[in-house]
Amino acid sequence: MKKYLFLLLALWATTLVRAQEAPPPVPATPAVDAAPVAPQEVVPVQNSVVAPVVVPDAAPTAAAEAGPRVAPVVAPVLVPAVAAPVPLAPPEPLVANGRWDGDFNAGFSLSAGNTDSQSFNLGLDTSYQRPDDKLSLSAQYLESRTRSVSNGVVTTGLSALQWRLGGRYDRDITPREFGFVGMEFSHDRIRQLDLRTVLSSGLGHHLVKARDDQWDVYGGLTYREDLYGGSGVLINDVLQTRMETTEILLGQESSHQLGGTAARFRQKFVLYPSLFTDKGTRATLDAGLSLDIHKSLSLSVKLQGRYDSLAQAPAEKYDLLFITGLSVKFGS
Repeated sequence: MKKYLFLLLALWATTLVRAQEAPPPVPATPAVDAAPVAPQEVVPVQNSVVAPVVVPDAAPTAAAEAGPRVAPVVAPVLVPAVAAPVPLAPPEPLVANGRWDGDFNAGFSLSAGNTDSQSFNLGLDTSYQRPDDKLSLSAQYLESRTRSVSNGVVTTGLSALQWRLGGRYDRDITPREFGFVGMEFSHDRIRQLDLRTVLSSGLGHHLVKARDDQWDVYGGLTYREDLYGGSGVLINDVLQTRMETTEILLGQESSHQLGGTAARFRQKFVLYPSLFTDKGTRATLDAGLSLDIHKSLSLSVKLQGRYDSLAQAPAEKYDLLFITGLSVKFGS
C-alpha cells in the first residue's frame, strides 16, 4: 500500500515540475475555413536509367553489311580561300608637256652678167607632239627678181613672189587611227592669186609611229576659197575674181631618220580633186633632205611641186621649186 502511494506522489511531483517549465499558452487564433485538401498520392522514386542517344552517320541503306562498326569519315569542309591583296602598280607618269621639233631655213642666190637675178627664201617647219596628239605649223616665203640690160634699156621683172602659212592639229582616236583639222593661207603673185583659204578635216591611219620614223595616210574634205587680183582670171571661159569649191583630200606623209645617221628625209603628197567637174584638181608635193653638220645646224635641200588644172597663162599648170640653204634646228 505504501508502495503505490509513493508512486502516485512521484508522478504528481513530475507533472508539477513540467508544468512550471512549459511556455505560457498562446491565445487561440480564429480558424479560417479552407477547402479540404485531398491527400496526394505518394509516388515511389526509382533509380532512372538514361538511354544513350545514337546519331546516325548517314541515311540507312537498304542492305547494311554486318561487321564491326567503323568510325564515320568526316568530309572536309572547303572554305574559299581569300586571295592575298596584290599591290597596285604605280600609275604611269602623265606627260604634262610635249616636245617641239622642227627647223628654220633660209636661202639666197645671186647671179650677175648679162642678166642679173636674185632669189631669197625663208621656211619654217615645226611640230609640237605629245603621245596622243600633234600640232604642226609651217610657213614659207619666196621672192625672185631679174634685171637685164638690152641696148641701154633696163628691164626688171618679178619671176616669183609667193608665201604660204598653214597649220594642222591631229588627235589620236585609237593608237592607230586619228582625226585632224587644218587651215592654210597662201598667195601667188604670178597666178594673180591674192589669197587662197583652205579649211580641211578628215581621218587618218598611222602606218608607222615611232620617234625616228613616222608614216601616215589620211583622207577627208576641204573647203577652198580663191580671191584673184586685178580684173580676175579666166576660169572655164569666165573672168572671175572669186571662186569657191569643195574638194576631196587624199594624202600621205612621212619622215625618216636614215639608218641612224645625221640625215633625215621628209616627204608629203596630197591630191585635191574637186567634187565639181568644172572646179579642177590640185596636187602638192613637198620633199626635203637635211644633213646635220652641227647639233643645231644642218644643210637642207627641198623640192616643191604644185599642180593646178585651172591655171591660165602666163602662169603654168605645173610649178616646180628647188631650194637649198641652211637650217637651224630646235627642239628635241
